[in-house]
Amino acid sequence: MTFAEEKKRNSGAFSLVEVTIAMAIAAVGIVSILGLLPQGMDTMVAAGDEAIQARIHQQLLNEIQMTPYKVGSTNSPIDEFDGLELYYDDQGEEIGDSRASGAVKGSQEHIYSARVTLPPVDDMGRGSGSVPESVGGAAFNGVSLSDDNEYNKYIRPVIIEVALAGALGEQFDWDAEKFRKAISTYQTYIVQMGHDFSAAAP
Repeated sequence: MTFAEEKKRNSGAFSLVEVTIAMAIAAVGIVSILGLLPQGMDTMVAAGDEAIQARIHQQLLNEIQMTPYKVGSTNSPIDEFDGLELYYDDQGEEIGDSRASGAVKGSQEHIYSARVTLPPVDDMGRGSGSVPESVGGAAFNGVSLSDDNEYNKYIRPVIIEVALAGALGEQFDWDAEKFRKAISTYQTYIVQMGHDFSAAAP
């Protein structure tokens, strides 16, 4: 076989230089795609956390809205929610609260925590206490819908804080500055409507 025949037979193959360049281009593409994976995973985890926290908030708000309250009463059933801390698992299912199941806090099942703040209101609509630090920590004077500082006794604010705090257990402090970014805060108002039929008829 002559040199010309050998060259013609091998002319359809890739040279070593061509293979090296192709591998370099493929490597750059693969590395770029792999670099996006951690960011995509972080986004997916954050979206899951936000969805579970929103579900916890909605579940608590529904329970509060179904609880009757008496205007100006200091022993209204709804006041039992004020300052209540609740504990949830990784799916957002309640596993205990600070009233009866304090031992659940920091356990292996405990992933999310929620705290409810319902500033008290007297029979004139004037508030007392303060709002949580996650919304400024200011004093609560009541809800006014006009410019003349006349407070509405039928409206009460509800502040629900939800945090991914299970791993911290007893070290987690709702009011500490260093944990502020871990807290999702939801604010709304509840309104007393109609008649409370839970009381016995005279």
